[in-house]
Amino acid sequence: MEPAEPGTTRVEILQAMHDLQRKYGADAVLMEGQLLSQAIRGGSVLEASISVPGLEERDGKHYLGFTLETGIVYNDREVSAAARRVHAWTEIVETTLHKFSALNVSADGLAIRLGYTHKPYDDEADLRTHLHEGHGDPETTTFYLLLADVADLLAKRISAQQLVQRATILVDGAAAELLLPPPSETQ
Repeated sequence: MEPAEPGTTRVEILQAMHDLQRKYGADAVLMEGQLLSQAIRGGSVLEASISVPGLEERDGKHYLGFTLETGIVYNDREVSAAARRVHAWTEIVETTLHKFSALNVSADGLAIRLGYTHKPYDDEADLRTHLHEGHGDPETTTFYLLLADVADLLAKRISAQQLVQRATILVDGAAAELLLPPPSETQ
């Protein structure tokens, strides 16, 4: 029997979650789980994984970092470059944020880094058939969100569009903007 990969035994996972809670609070553990869950619901076809590398400083503020490899392969025939980051925001980040009534972590904000790939394919069956040939071009979108701004979103004092306008957004390290679709009547 081969040994388990590091961090994959039940005891190791529980210890990692305990350490995360001790360092950054219970909401950090919940955030980690929700981000991963939303990536899977959002269409992950490759392995999805998440890590919390800790605090990073940006513009004099401390952001608690979450790095999520989503496992999503966006279809270049249907999803433009600008739409990829909108999908990543609406289907993963915003959906995760709305799972909280308030967010309490030991930081000034959140740095949520989402990795995904993109390539042209006909449909999901075609994608799965040809995955052995390559997963597509990698792309990473990072959202730097201040907790005060997230609190305003959760309290419905600002819209998601206003939140992303206040945020710093980077796509592969370059500044980017998001233009979100108007909220639907069902939200």
